[in-house]
Amino acid sequence: MVAFCSFILFFLHTLLFCRSFTMPGRFHFTVGLIVALSIAVMLPSSQKSRLDSIIPLALGLLLGLLIAETPVASPIQELLGLSSRHPDKVGLDILHASSAMDAKKAKTELDQKTMYGLQHAFLNLEVTGWWFNMGLWDKNRNMRFQEACQALVDKATHSLNITSDSHILDVGFGCGDQDVYMAQRYKPARITGVTIEPIQHHAAQELIKRSNLSGTTIDLHVADASFLQEFLATTPGIFESDTRTKLFSHVVSIDSAYHYNTRAQFLKNAFSVLSPGTGYLALADMILAKPAPISAIGRYIFEAVFGAMEVPVVNMKTMDMYRQDLVDAGFVDIEIECIEDRVFSGLAGYIDGQTSRLGGLVKPGVNWTYWGLSKGLWWLDRSKWLHFVVVRARKP
Repeated sequence: MVAFCSFILFFLHTLLFCRSFTMPGRFHFTVGLIVALSIAVMLPSSQKSRLDSIIPLALGLLLGLLIAETPVASPIQELLGLSSRHPDKVGLDILHASSAMDAKKAKTELDQKTMYGLQHAFLNLEVTGWWFNMGLWDKNRNMRFQEACQALVDKATHSLNITSDSHILDVGFGCGDQDVYMAQRYKPARITGVTIEPIQHHAAQELIKRSNLSGTTIDLHVADASFLQEFLATTPGIFESDTRTKLFSHVVSIDSAYHYNTRAQFLKNAFSVLSPGTGYLALADMILAKPAPISAIGRYIFEAVFGAMEVPVVNMKTMDMYRQDLVDAGFVDIEIECIEDRVFSGLAGYIDGQTSRLGGLVKPGVNWTYWGLSKGLWWLDRSKWLHFVVVRARKP
């Protein structure tokens, strides 16, 4: 039965070739994953391994539903409530109408949908920030996304002795919201931020201009987290001219370090730019809760999944291996706290609520993407496959 489902699923994905040809990364990942699963379930194996294959098989089917726009997939999307009669789709009906009468009918439907639709929603929307981390969610109350993101920053940075003399290096600052928040909460002397995303750097610069901060200087740069020392050596003005030691009091990275290539090298670089004795590292990060698979097929799937997430596989380590990386970098007083029970399910529930409230304001493709993200987060919460951790450590 599982092998038959694998065949059907592979057939569904081959139908996506024309649609996915312009997106080779997604296409290759999808087909590669399904081929691997198909081979895995058809080879002789124990009953347990066959059952284990059902979960990734279901996730592969979910991925197919999210990106498919074919005659085969559309009824499935509508059955699951993932599709809607969007004005853009009606516009395509006009172009492909078989007769003038059909085109006129489609145009009338389009006019009815857009003239008194939800275009006025633009006038009612308020942007209160561009936060983007997984958040730390309180299960006993309804939290706004921004509140959960701030709570995660609080969790990672509290009890680190940040004072008015502190100079924080924020690696992977997103769109700058967390730097403004730390400036308002702790009032450090300086915050230097680096990101590899130019568009986020631009958004953060605009946010800083609007924030009217006093007492804290925030300087943001586009740079690679894996080359901190080279960045510091080639970027003047990061430190005050009268500062003798060119070091930071704190290095912070919120929900970002698992993307660095490699995280172990980043930890060593962070150690090298911290002040001895009083320099602190604070991370919100992800690691493996279970050892990585060792079979050829399991390893292929493992690498494909994290490759699609743009996470270097070498970063996916267990707790003991992660702690050893911190020790090898030179850190002491290492604290690692698992908080995934307040992260994955909280964000999943919030996404479900947002899609329910705002589903009519966005195109179906966006709804499908967040629907899939929500289901993936729920699965992570139940499977206990990953740890979401808060890390604090000191440079001796």
